[in-house]
Amino acid sequence: MGSVRKRLFFALVLGFTIWVLASLILLPPLIVATSPNPVDEDPSSRGLAFENILINGEDLTLQGWWIPAANPIAELIFVHGAGSNRVSRYIGSLDFYRTLHQLGVSIVTIDLRNHGNSPMTDGQLRMGSVEWQDLIHSARWLDAHQTQQLPRFALGASMGGSIVIRALREGLRVDGAILLDPQLDIYDSLVEGAEVSTGLPASLFSLAAQVAIWRYDLPADENAPLTLASTLRIPILLIQDWDDPVTRSPFAQSLAQANPQVLLARVPAIPPNAACLEYKGAWGSHVAAHPCHPEWTRATIERFIRTVSAAL
Repeated sequence: MGSVRKRLFFALVLGFTIWVLASLILLPPLIVATSPNPVDEDPSSRGLAFENILINGEDLTLQGWWIPAANPIAELIFVHGAGSNRVSRYIGSLDFYRTLHQLGVSIVTIDLRNHGNSPMTDGQLRMGSVEWQDLIHSARWLDAHQTQQLPRFALGASMGGSIVIRALREGLRVDGAILLDPQLDIYDSLVEGAEVSTGLPASLFSLAAQVAIWRYDLPADENAPLTLASTLRIPILLIQDWDDPVTRSPFAQSLAQANPQVLLARVPAIPPNAACLEYKGAWGSHVAAHPCHPEWTRATIERFIRTVSAAL
């Protein structure tokens, strides 16, 4: 019995040691890694006229689209999430653009750095700590190509939400923000995202997530998205799916309670077997409001845009 206990003890020690080493060395870069996801479709597939655009920053040039509305009532900068691009199927971006276009909203949408057809810099997701610059440059492009003064909005989905929040803190000027299942807690989204991606328990990634936040200077403490968003003083529409497995609803609820400028819109329930989720696997209803409830999403956004615009 003694030898069995010793073998079990050494097996546990070995397993723990491997987990610690993997969490310190191997897993952190994997957690933040991304790879190009080339754009393979465009707005013409939805009957939309558009223009390919280049948005110049200090050290890189982003690729994107300008989708003008015929008689615009507003303009919007659309920011996709991690590992995605401007045609994200998870968000249903192309159909989303069509909905916004029908509302009279002109759209600038880009591939963030390390995404889509835009340049690869370091191949890493920084959860808004550097990508906010891409949004600032998109706004400058819009400034330079403006033909009339219109209410301006920014829409960020998932990690795009944390980017919008950081950009607002860094000086982005818009009249209102729309956050779709936003990434408000970096640690939680990292561990929950790792569980969704691998099928392994989120707790196994707890140390790796903390190391990644420290090693790659991801937003935390006073720069955490939830902390920053609590201080913003512009109207914010927060569209949250209550069953989202990655950017979870308690953080959205906390933000709505902390900031009276936040209008929390709870997405109607989406059954796990809904046809709109067929291709999403374990990601479930994450950023699925528009694919699953297009009319509700349209009405919610239209009401917000018109309310904010009327108050200007």
